[in-house]
This record gives sequence, structure tokens and C-alpha cells, in this order.
Amino acid sequence: MADSADIDQLQAEITRLKQENEKLRASNRRWMRIAGTDDLTGLPNKVFFSTALLPQVITQHNAEGRSFAGVMVAPDNLGDINKRYGREGGDRIVVGLAEYLKENIEPGEKLIHIDGANFVIIVANGDAASAKRRTRQIRARVVSRHFQCGGDAVSLTLSMGVTIQAPEPAGTETKVKAVAEDLLKRMGIALDEAKKQGGDTVVEDFEEE
Repeated sequence: MADSADIDQLQAEITRLKQENEKLRASNRRWMRIAGTDDLTGLPNKVFFSTALLPQVITQHNAEGRSFAGVMVAPDNLGDINKRYGREGGDRIVVGLAEYLKENIEPGEKLIHIDGANFVIIVANGDAASAKRRTRQIRARVVSRHFQCGGDAVSLTLSMGVTIQAPEPAGTETKVKAVAEDLLKRMGIALDEAKKQGGDTVVEDFEEE
């Protein structure tokens, strides 16, 4: 039979291993952020989107003289879900929504997990008509989808903020970083307005019109 000293030593070793494991997980999360991947959903994250993906999209569409649309998406009432099912339940909804969005992405579109429960979809060659079509499709399909959370099937509605980024006139010196920051800001403001209107709403910021 083990004496108290052996038990204390074993407990100390278990504690040490737990601490090392947590350090490893934290290190992995940092590396995934640096690599541009969100550790919860496996999607490109905000760092990668802001510093690489979005500037590339802006430069490409400027060169080709084409507009594109940015759609910021968030589930409604996530706070209520967190209260009922805990943070783990909220994470399950975020992962479930990520999977749903992946399934419904069209060729040429890009999906990013910006932060929290916020996602962005870049609609290539996107004008106002195509942006309206895509937001209608996504919202209509999510209504018929149930997301597993704490053993329950949960229904969701979505709020969306939509912007159009028109190409810069030929010969214009584009400040890509400033354009990217402005686009993200406009999407965020439009999404916040959709939530203020009660959710299950699309707010459009179409500066080109």
C-alpha cells in the first residue's frame, strides 16, 4: 500500500502534467493564430483575413475592375444560449454554424471566422443583386437547420451586415490597408445595426449605389 509520501508525489506529478498540458494547448492556440487559423472552427482567422486574404482580394478586384461583397454574419441570441447551456454550449453553436456556412459556400467565395460568433463571407464579383441573393439564401436555409446543443436541437436566426467594395478607378493609388480596415468597419457597423433592429435582419451598406 502506498504511503502518504508516495501519494503526495503522485499528486504533484499529476498537477505538473496538467500544467504542462495547458501550456502546450496555449502554445498551440498561439501558433494557430499566427498561422492564420481559428482553433475552434479551423477557418481562417481575423489576423490572416486582415493582413493577407482581404488585401489580396482588394488588389485582385481593383486590377480586374470588379466589385465584391462582404457579408458579416452572426447568430442571434447567443447570450441566451450561453446562459442556458454554458460556454461550451455556445461554442457548439459557433462550430455548428461554421459547418453550416462551409456547406453553403459557393465556388469563389471565402469564409472567415472573425471573432466570437462573427463570420465573414466574401462574395467574389459581388454587386448589390448578388449580395442580396446570397443573404436571402443563407438566412432561408438556416431557418430549416437545427443545431445540437446540450442534447437539444436549437433553431437559429442570423443577423447580417453587408457591404459592397467597388474597384478603385484606373490609375488610382490604392491604400489597401486603409481600404481593408474601412471595409471591416462598415461590415461591423451594419451588423450591429441589424442586431439593434431585433435580429433576423440584413442591413446593407452599399456605397456604390
